[in-house]
Amino acid sequence: MTEKQFAAVRSDARHLRILAGAGTGKTRVLTHRIAYQINAVRIEPENSLCLAFTNKAATEIKNRMATMGEASLVETGTFHSIAYRQIKARWKDLGIRDEPDLISNQGSYLSRILPKNFNHAERNFILAEINWATARRISVDDYISEAENAGRVDVVPFVSVVEYFRKYLELKRKENFIDYDDIIQLAIRFLAEDANYAEARHWKFKDLFVDEFQDVNPLQFALLQAWLGSSSSLTVVGDPCQAIYSWNGADARFLNDFEQYFPNSQTVILKDNFRSSPEILALSSSILPMMERLDPKMQSGRLPTIRAELDEHEEARSVARLVKELAIGDIDLSDQAVLVRTHAQIPPIVEAFQEQEIKFTVASDRESGAGRDDGVQILTLHAAKGLEWKIVHLCGVEEGFHPIAHANTELALEEERRLFFVGLTRAEEQLHISWARNRALGSKRSRKPSMYIRELSDLLDPTPLKFDGDRKALSQKIRAFLGSQNVTDHQQKAFNSEQSCMDELDSIRRNIAKANDSKPEIVLSDDAIAALVSNKPKSIKDLRKIPQVSSVVIDRFGEQIIEIFS
Repeated sequence: MTEKQFAAVRSDARHLRILAGAGTGKTRVLTHRIAYQINAVRIEPENSLCLAFTNKAATEIKNRMATMGEASLVETGTFHSIAYRQIKARWKDLGIRDEPDLISNQGSYLSRILPKNFNHAERNFILAEINWATARRISVDDYISEAENAGRVDVVPFVSVVEYFRKYLELKRKENFIDYDDIIQLAIRFLAEDANYAEARHWKFKDLFVDEFQDVNPLQFALLQAWLGSSSSLTVVGDPCQAIYSWNGADARFLNDFEQYFPNSQTVILKDNFRSSPEILALSSSILPMMERLDPKMQSGRLPTIRAELDEHEEARSVARLVKELAIGDIDLSDQAVLVRTHAQIPPIVEAFQEQEIKFTVASDRESGAGRDDGVQILTLHAAKGLEWKIVHLCGVEEGFHPIAHANTELALEEERRLFFVGLTRAEEQLHISWARNRALGSKRSRKPSMYIRELSDLLDPTPLKFDGDRKALSQKIRAFLGSQNVTDHQQKAFNSEQSCMDELDSIRRNIAKANDSKPEIVLSDDAIAALVSNKPKSIKDLRKIPQVSSVVIDRFGEQIIEIFS
């Protein structure tokens, strides 16, 4: 455990914020802090509560603490699961026999009041807007103005959302049903209505711990405040750079402005990354220039790669081939993941994997990570959050996906950057990025590489691809150049080595060009390759002496070129 991690574990601060960057061991620190505080007799396990945002995360925390002595006795669950147990117990105490039933499928329940001609996207939009407004504690009357101020996209007119929002609330009241957000609202109401009941709850759970605090929404934060008594303690763990759920109501300000909500609180920042190679971490950090830089602690590896393919089907096939090629030695299929921005990008990948007979699973956005031993996992960036793999294939990195086309505000564009950062930081050893020049989106349409690729091009390695028939022409030019330089017998014997260098240089220029929609000769001319093979530069200084090689190429790819001749 690092000095900073240990400081977070041992801190006796009543209100503690742990800012834990990607790969810095946040779950380890959180669980060890709970165990340490129990062993130091600062907290009692029976009066402690640990909150997570998904059942999977809660289960992981439970499993870790199961081997940590009395920490295994700490109540652990999601906001909804803990709140639901509390309100059910409260109903029993109050003698309420006709307690509401919980809606098992909110989408199906809502569909009962929606027009039959609404398509899948329109139905999902209405549901998402109702949940967003509820999570943000926005009333039906205030929905339109708040949605407009937030820059929400009106797939269905906002006035129609209000109409169905009202009908949804009325239907629940009439039939005595509640949804998951109603659970939290009821828990808040019960605590506010009865001071004695609230005091008992404060005693029951005196010390609270919250994981992934950047994902908390205003409704959940209100419940958290209601759960906290005058002598309660609170530890939160989170990462502002992984705040990717504002579209769903989350508000990272509760983490960022923690000291305003809890004066005299303490903050510990974790920056040592124990997940990704320095090359992957350098790329990831560059996408968020204002972030607190993470310090790589893993050994150096290969540069992340970039390649362009003709269309989404060729891209999918290339991913499938690469997955099979890399599944050797100690790399299993389950050590690899394919990440995409939207669900619409998944079918071509599934088809290619089926053709190649590659085992895979497609994870849902709600609970990802299950069944990872079955094969390669295919999932969206949102579903990938909190997970990691040795090798990550990030597909469809094009304009319209990264950032997503409907991100039309500064805040939305900032969140898209954080989402891309999350995708990059899932990779431990290798990261392979790809995009398609053409993609069927309603009709066949040409595509451009994402702005992120252009920004990060100097940190990406163009993946070697197959060469076409004009290799011979380049070879002839090289031979002619060497011949004009009065090649000696000794030099002639070394031609095989020079041919190898020529091949690597040709590979670099072709794939840089392919990734940037340019021509290979513009990146590095035949004369430049010939001059490089002849001079064999060993340093950047040597490279700058070769006039045929541009300064831009030297600045971006100079180290790669030098490595060829080392």
